[in-house]
Amino acid sequence: MFQTKVDYVKSQPQTKEHKCHWPGCNKQVPPTFWGCSKHWFILPINIRTKIWKAYRSGQEIDKNPSKEYLDAAQEAQEFIKLYTQYE
Repeated sequence: MFQTKVDYVKSQPQTKEHKCHWPGCNKQVPPTFWGCSKHWFILPINIRTKIWKAYRSGQEIDKNPSKEYLDAAQEAQEFIKLYTQYE
């Protein structure tokens, strides 16, 4: 079906309301995306890599992300708290 995780993520449409995970951002993104491109690229590469590696195709459908994904997403939120203190 899909050759790679990238193929899967890029092929998934905006099927429901799903906002960027950056606090205060209301930009709609496909459910396979963590957030909008602006905020995704503000995250340090090591956090983006953790989120990407832990993402499992279909977790946005079955609502069952791994502990590793949840930990990476929490790390992103901790970074955002520090980052926004200096904006």
